[in-house]
Amino acid sequence: MTPWSVAEAPWAAQLKTLDGPPSLHPAWVPVLGRVELFKSLSNRHLKKVGNLAELKRFKKGATIVKEGARGDAFYIILDGQAELTTSGGLKHMLSAGDSFGELALLDGHPRAATITATDQVAAAAIPRVGFQKLLKDEPAITLSLAHGLVAIIRELQGVRSATA
Repeated sequence: MTPWSVAEAPWAAQLKTLDGPPSLHPAWVPVLGRVELFKSLSNRHLKKVGNLAELKRFKKGATIVKEGARGDAFYIILDGQAELTTSGGLKHMLSAGDSFGELALLDGHPRAATITATDQVAAAAIPRVGFQKLLKDEPAITLSLAHGLVAIIRELQGVRSATA
């Protein structure tokens, strides 16, 4: 049982929408609060970000994002596994609770890696367009995101210094 298993029932009970992809049940929001980028957000802001999320399913072998493609969403893997690969030879396995695409939410630049489903994957996707609108409507979220980005950078610095 993973620490993300609390999300299984809520995200599995997707909400039906008439126009567009299925969204996630609001009870999945605590999972979002465990993601480093969003840890500093208030519960109210977590709910607002969580309301943007769409449930995406990928079959084994499907490309979730492709290196070089424009970043248009942030993803949190809810179930399944995927492999991150780069043209530079980096490989890393991702599983439930892992996330990718933080920078896509902010700048929309090309993806730095390809993510491929190694089995069936269920993921929460937060689209950049909706997220950018939310930042304009709720500027206080931006400061909280800065705290999350700093935590991510510090973690990466620790990894790099440990391998140097």
